Amino acid sequence: MHVTLGLKYSVMKKNLIDFISDKLIYWNGGIYSNRNDPNFLVPKASPGIGWRINFGNPKAVISVILMIIVIAILIVGSILIS
Repeated sequence: MHVTLGLKYSVMKKNLIDFISDKLIYWNGGIYSNRNDPNFLVPKASPGIGWRINFGNPKAVISVILMIIVIAILIVGSILIS
Protein backbone atom coordinates (compact mmCIF):
# COMPACT_ATOMS: atom_id res chain seq x y z
CA MET A 1 0.00 0.00 0.00
CA HIS A 2 2.84 2.38 0.79
CA VAL A 3 4.31 1.82 -2.67
CA THR A 4 0.99 2.69 -4.31
CA LEU A 5 0.71 5.91 -2.33
CA GLY A 6 4.31 6.80 -3.12
CA LEU A 7 3.77 6.20 -6.84
CA LYS A 8 0.47 8.11 -6.76
CA TYR A 9 2.16 11.02 -4.94
CA SER A 10 5.05 11.15 -7.42
CA VAL A 11 2.63 11.16 -10.38
CA MET A 12 0.55 13.92 -8.77
CA LYS A 13 3.72 15.90 -8.04
CA LYS A 14 4.91 15.54 -11.64
CA ASN A 15 1.50 16.61 -12.97
CA LEU A 16 1.49 19.64 -10.66
CA ILE A 17 5.03 20.63 -11.70
CA ASP A 18 4.10 20.26 -15.39
CA PHE A 19 0.94 22.35 -14.88
CA ILE A 20 2.81 25.11 -13.04
CA SER A 21 5.70 25.22 -15.51
CA ASP A 22 3.25 25.36 -18.44
CA LYS A 23 1.46 28.34 -16.86
CA LEU A 24 4.60 30.18 -15.73
CA ILE A 25 5.83 30.76 -19.28
CA TYR A 26 2.98 33.23 -19.72
CA TRP A 27 3.88 35.27 -16.61
CA ASN A 28 6.26 38.14 -17.38
CA GLY A 29 7.11 40.41 -14.46
CA GLY A 30 3.79 39.74 -12.73
CA ILE A 31 1.78 40.29 -15.92
CA TYR A 32 -0.07 37.35 -17.46
CA SER A 33 -0.22 37.43 -21.26
CA ASN A 34 -1.48 34.41 -23.16
CA ARG A 35 -3.19 35.04 -26.50
CA ASN A 36 -4.36 31.41 -26.63
CA ASP A 37 -6.24 31.75 -23.33
CA PRO A 38 -9.71 33.24 -23.98
CA ASN A 39 -10.25 34.08 -20.29
CA PHE A 40 -10.42 37.76 -19.36
CA LEU A 41 -9.42 37.07 -15.74
CA VAL A 42 -7.10 34.27 -14.65
CA PRO A 43 -6.08 33.06 -11.19
CA LYS A 44 -2.80 34.47 -9.91
CA ALA A 45 0.28 32.23 -10.04
CA SER A 46 -0.21 31.44 -6.34
CA PRO A 47 -3.60 29.72 -6.12
CA GLY A 48 -6.18 31.16 -3.77
CA ILE A 49 -4.72 34.66 -3.63
CA GLY A 50 -6.77 36.41 -6.30
CA TRP A 51 -7.16 37.12 -9.99
CA ARG A 52 -5.14 38.84 -12.70
CA ILE A 53 -6.05 40.30 -16.06
CA ASN A 54 -4.95 38.34 -19.14
CA PHE A 55 -3.22 41.02 -21.22
CA GLY A 56 -3.13 38.62 -24.17
CA ASN A 57 -6.90 39.09 -24.48
CA PRO A 58 -7.71 42.24 -26.53
CA LYS A 59 -10.86 42.87 -24.46
CA ALA A 60 -8.74 43.02 -21.31
CA VAL A 61 -6.36 45.57 -22.80
CA ILE A 62 -9.24 47.77 -23.97
CA SER A 63 -10.90 47.51 -20.55
CA VAL A 64 -7.73 48.57 -18.74
CA ILE A 65 -7.26 51.54 -21.09
CA LEU A 66 -10.88 52.58 -20.55
CA MET A 67 -10.48 52.32 -16.76
CA ILE A 68 -7.37 54.52 -16.88
CA ILE A 69 -9.20 57.10 -19.02
CA VAL A 70 -12.21 57.17 -16.66
CA ILE A 71 -9.96 57.58 -13.61
CA ALA A 72 -8.02 60.37 -15.33
CA ILE A 73 -11.28 62.18 -16.23
CA LEU A 74 -12.50 61.88 -12.64
CA ILE A 75 -9.23 63.24 -11.25
CA VAL A 76 -9.07 66.15 -13.70
CA GLY A 77 -12.77 66.89 -13.15
CA SER A 78 -12.39 66.98 -9.39
CA ILE A 79 -9.37 69.30 -9.67
CA LEU A 80 -11.22 71.66 -12.02
CA ILE A 81 -14.33 71.77 -9.83
CA SER A 82 -12.43 72.64 -6.64
